[in-house]
Amino acid sequence: MKCPKCGNELAEGKLLCEKCGEEVKYVPVFDIELEDKLKESISSMMEELAQKEQEEEEEPGNGSPEEEELPGSGYDELEADDELKDAFRDYFPAKPVRLLKNRLMLVVLIVAVIIIVGMACFVRISGQLENSYQYQYEKALQCAEENDYEEAISHLERALAIDDSQADASFLLAQYYDKSGMRSSAVSVLNGILTRKADYSGRSEVYDLLLSIYEEEERYEEMGELLAECDADDIVSKYNEYAALTPQFNKEGGVYDELISITITGNTEGFVYYTLDGSSPSENSPVYETPILLESGDYIIRAMFVNMYGVASEIATQSYYISVSVPESPIVSLDSGTYNEPALIEVYHNDNTKIYYTLDGSVPDKYSERYSHPIELPYGMSNFSFIAINDDGAGSEPVSRSYRLSVEANFDAELAVQVLKNNLYAAGKLLNTDGNVPGKLGINQYRVQTAANIGETLYYVVYEEYVDITGQSHDTGNIYAIDVNTADLYKAYKIDEGEYHLTDFDE
Repeated sequence: MKCPKCGNELAEGKLLCEKCGEEVKYVPVFDIELEDKLKESISSMMEELAQKEQEEEEEPGNGSPEEEELPGSGYDELEADDELKDAFRDYFPAKPVRLLKNRLMLVVLIVAVIIIVGMACFVRISGQLENSYQYQYEKALQCAEENDYEEAISHLERALAIDDSQADASFLLAQYYDKSGMRSSAVSVLNGILTRKADYSGRSEVYDLLLSIYEEEERYEEMGELLAECDADDIVSKYNEYAALTPQFNKEGGVYDELISITITGNTEGFVYYTLDGSSPSENSPVYETPILLESGDYIIRAMFVNMYGVASEIATQSYYISVSVPESPIVSLDSGTYNEPALIEVYHNDNTKIYYTLDGSVPDKYSERYSHPIELPYGMSNFSFIAINDDGAGSEPVSRSYRLSVEANFDAELAVQVLKNNLYAAGKLLNTDGNVPGKLGINQYRVQTAANIGETLYYVVYEEYVDITGQSHDTGNIYAIDVNTADLYKAYKIDEGEYHLTDFDE
């Protein structure tokens, strides 16, 4: 069928021309029940007309030899076209009636019947068209092209009331709601599509529109929940920063016959909170920062990820059993306490283990300072922690010690450092007592490392280091010794732990 206005070929079932928007008029199909009622009305009118004619004949002076009788159906002798007679055969009474010689009234009656029947059928067919899904859908598209979204929404709502199985129409309705500022209605429709239309091919577009609305309204919690169940990888990737997916472990739970390190990662920027005792993590739990070393025994690690928008993931759980032998803890010769004389810290261990230590009390690992010979007791406060690690990488329980070295002297360590700086400045080795160095941008710093008995005299042992403009420290190799009672200055050379050789300061 072609459009009567522009001649465009119309697809089957289309009620509006896609090219010019002309509404297509279909030929009405008569309603049988309506037709029967019209037959009955016309027959009644004809009988009343015949009765009136008969009454007029019975009145004196009204008889006429020119009157005619129509046999059978009451119209066979009309001087009319055969097709016209056939068309109106069923609208006349079955019993014979007499008609007036003047047929004008009959013609008027026939025309009235045609008009009544046509109008009734037109009203009925128009109502049927307006109540069709296709008609309402196409009217919605036409209104949207004219930017009349309010009317487009009205037509789409009527279309979906007729057939609510059309996911495309539902998605289009959500878009019209969004364009009209009806965000809550758009969200309701979009969620309905995702819930009820699992096989809808446009689910990615539905997710995209819904998430863009949530993003604009800063509804981050709902974004996280939606992304957690989203089955469209491209959408999860696009909105990854708002997702809080279950954190990932680098190793699956199970039994291991070696030490392993566990790393836990989130899908975007944020924080991973974890526990090692099987309890549920929260934002008060430790924050994962470095790999977790599993040495021996059972471990149940539970973790959750919280993104930068405060959205938390589900909790992930992995269980491990590490089947390796744990070495014995090392033995430290020097007990914790306060010392007034220099001393050495010695550590004893099995030959198949290595000893590592820290000076800040933290638990050491294989990347910490390795113990190889006795350690001079540092001046002031120090907190040592020692651990033995075997060839399998298993570590012992750490051993901690706290010390305080303070010697009897005529002046303290801070004053000894100041005396040293003054002498270095006087000798031209420093630009000032702040430690600035000739020809360099950085400065020299000095610290009392320990106290040592050299011969019969007790000295502060001071180490010099250069700090560059980036803050990096470099050992200069210069060591100085200052008599704790006389403040005499010497350069010192280390022979072994606790053993030094002195030379003149000016050398």
